[in-house]
Amino acid sequence: PFFVFYVMFAYVLYPNRDAIHFLPKGVGGGAGDAAAAAAAPGPLCLIRYWSYSVYFIVSELWASAGVPLLFWQCVNDVTSLEQAKRFYPLLAVFGNVAPIVSGKVMSFLVSQQKSNDDVGFQSTLQSLATITAAMGLGIIALYNMVYDLADKRVRTEERERINKILTEAKEGDTIEVELEFNGKPPTKSKPTMRESLTELSKSWELKSMATMVICYNVCIELTEVLWKALLRRTYTNKSAYMDFMATFSQTVGWVTVFMQLIAPSIIRGLGWTGAALLVPLSMGGLAVWFFSSVAGAEEGGATLATALLIGTLQNVVSKVTKYSLFDPCKEMAYIPLGHEAKVKGKAAVEVFGARLGRSIGSASQQLLVLASRGSGIIQCAPQLGFLYCTALLFWSKAVLTLGELFDGPAKDDAEGQPSGLTGLIHVRLDSNEGEKKIVSIEAERGKY
Repeated sequence: PFFVFYVMFAYVLYPNRDAIHFLPKGVGGGAGDAAAAAAAPGPLCLIRYWSYSVYFIVSELWASAGVPLLFWQCVNDVTSLEQAKRFYPLLAVFGNVAPIVSGKVMSFLVSQQKSNDDVGFQSTLQSLATITAAMGLGIIALYNMVYDLADKRVRTEERERINKILTEAKEGDTIEVELEFNGKPPTKSKPTMRESLTELSKSWELKSMATMVICYNVCIELTEVLWKALLRRTYTNKSAYMDFMATFSQTVGWVTVFMQLIAPSIIRGLGWTGAALLVPLSMGGLAVWFFSSVAGAEEGGATLATALLIGTLQNVVSKVTKYSLFDPCKEMAYIPLGHEAKVKGKAAVEVFGARLGRSIGSASQQLLVLASRGSGIIQCAPQLGFLYCTALLFWSKAVLTLGELFDGPAKDDAEGQPSGLTGLIHVRLDSNEGEKKIVSIEAERGKY
């Protein structure tokens, strides 16, 4: 549905924007449209330009459900904990080739625009939507192929292992076979949000992960909105803005690839807790500098251009550390959990947690702007900095708590069952004319 909407927006909604939007009488697109948007209150603009609002909402949902939920859930299903330590950072490396490629593609399309008006922007938007739809079809094909290959591999390995044990067993023996199922889970109905939140409430690990996700998104919202406010002051043309964001995307991609190449060494050297703490510490250090520079620029100190440069650096570091350290560390924490926690709990953490974090950040900014009598988000930089540091404290506390999953003894969940249990199957053999047969099977859930 995400990719279908992108195509529909580019080819249907955007070309007919003046007809479908609730514009004041006599107002059309272009400069008049922008002037009306600037003059109208924020909530009214959300309704008046509803197709833009829906596009933003769908894009935010894709950012929460696409890679964080769907992709990593697939990877967790087919990867063991030992494999994750080696391959998760490398998977992220390959994934972050995407910002580099997408940035190059966007720069190329912008350079091919015949004009910098809405017509040229529409042409670029339609080209991007077509490419996105093609990538969506590729994702569907690869998703099914990965699960098929994983299922075949798991079945083959378990068959060979069990056959070897049965062949070496003697008559009357009771043997223990430890099974791990990493293939595609049985088809079940999708968990509801209520079920996901219930699962979240029962697990201290999931609560800690939810706190990390919420605080990260609060921090991103607090800095990103302020940074983009400075960007809009600097790049007033749509094409110039897109070109800057394309360059920004490429920079994030290249730096992330480099960081992810050394991420396995960082995780091994600092441990899970140290690597996970490195993200809020690095983001926080630059964020304090950014908020201070914006406040100083408003008071006549540093210029807004300097603040924009620092903000750009801070946003690069925020995204780079998220992709190279935050995401791999968070996904590693899911692996020891049970299947229910992985499916239901992960949905609550990734979707609900991310949206809640963004909502908290956005609501805080709106309240600050209202409290300052509409003076603007840039003038609220000191207060935003205080909220940012508060979120960092809760984030760091959650990391230290979750670190016990790797650095300390395991805790039991609400039902008294430790996370990541494996099952033992007791198989009793008998012989009949030289042929061994299974005469009884007993399943047992033990603490190992």
